[in-house]
Amino acid sequence: MSKYTNLLNEQIKESLESYIIEQNLQPGDTLPSERKLAELLNANRLTVRTALKRLRNEHLIYTKQGKGTFIAPPKIIEGTSKLESFSSGWEKDGYIPTSKILEISEIEASLSICYRLQLNLGEKVFSLNRLRFLNNEPIALEHAYIPSKLVPGILKYNFETESLYSILESAYKLRLTRQEETISICHMRKNEARNLNKKEGDPAFFIKGISFNDDIPFEYCITINPADRYVLSSKMKPE
Repeated sequence: MSKYTNLLNEQIKESLESYIIEQNLQPGDTLPSERKLAELLNANRLTVRTALKRLRNEHLIYTKQGKGTFIAPPKIIEGTSKLESFSSGWEKDGYIPTSKILEISEIEASLSICYRLQLNLGEKVFSLNRLRFLNNEPIALEHAYIPSKLVPGILKYNFETESLYSILESAYKLRLTRQEETISICHMRKNEARNLNKKEGDPAFFIKGISFNDDIPFEYCITINPADRYVLSSKMKPE
């Protein structure tokens, strides 16, 4: 593909994005047909088709076979510098966060969990696996591990209705003061995709985080966020 063709495709893609903004199209609204868009943008259909494909790849639009092309829901922007719980953070942004417990138990910590939480082999952890929702849309799978010795009696709480971090702070004096995260890309396994209403193999953000109360690691959490619904943002400044 020539540089000229690439430039033309990019220009038509930008024209399509401008058209969506100018027409004030909302999530779920239908885009005109390829033929109509080609007429509106004074472009050939092949170029319009390529531009639409790029917008689909960026999850800005989606197509239903036999029904047309539609505006996709806006992506959820999560700042990686936020240091707050899932519930309080998203409530501030105007969302309604809810949770569904998939598994809750006390288990013996694996070697990798022991390493991250500075535990000895054989020690037990509280294990909490939840499906997270924003405005009733499944948006994250979270599996948290907390040393049992730090949270005696924690199984009595209902973590579908109560905030884990609020309970940790009020009942166990474990306050989130620092967090370390690594973020990578994975492909969802069958069970993960089913819970998140996605397809097996769809890309996702794979986040491993350790939460600290001063220098004490009190939670190791693995989070899976579908990549088509999330944008991770960060703010940086020179030291």
